[in-house]
Amino acid sequence: MKHLIPAAIAAAALSMTAAAASAGTLTNVSVTLSDNRVSQPTDVTIRFTTATVLTGGAIPFAGNSLFVTSGMGGLDLVAGPCGSDIVVRIDGAVLPGSALEDCQISPVSLWVQIQLKHGTTVAAGSNVEIVIDRSRATTSATGGVYSTNIFRTATQGGIIIDAPATEPTYTVVAPAPVPTLTEWAMIGLSAALAGFAALTLQRRRRLA
Repeated sequence: MKHLIPAAIAAAALSMTAAAASAGTLTNVSVTLSDNRVSQPTDVTIRFTTATVLTGGAIPFAGNSLFVTSGMGGLDLVAGPCGSDIVVRIDGAVLPGSALEDCQISPVSLWVQIQLKHGTTVAAGSNVEIVIDRSRATTSATGGVYSTNIFRTATQGGIIIDAPATEPTYTVVAPAPVPTLTEWAMIGLSAALAGFAALTLQRRRRLA
């Protein structure tokens, strides 16, 4: 019995490895912020090109996910279902809400998931654009280069269909520090200015 658990884990690991190895590659992948300054509301634009056809399932919530990501570092996202504040475009055309089985930002790990409804197909080689409105996203208070943790299309069971070669990155910019003088530097500057003023007054008296 003791040997069954490691065997099961090994089999699951091999299955996941095989699924990842057979996954297609998302291309033209990017995450763009309309305002990348710290602590600012920002539109988040996600773009990629699919490699594999995606279809909605005949059973509710059994179709392919057009997009799944989690752990979008550097961003605070407002959880809840999609509305007009999250727009999906396929090759420039808006994908209506009726074509989606599910679209939401989950409060758990702030997953963004967009799942296709039965009868909806997204062809391989489609250019996908997802725009999350600034009412749902705010940049972190800490500047830096961030990336997504998971970025993929997937089956309802979580098996990768397409994934990028590398996770996309984006930058949150902290304001440049304002140069300041130390206390001794301020004292020295004040003394120098006082000396300059005294010399100026002395020269004026001589000229008078």
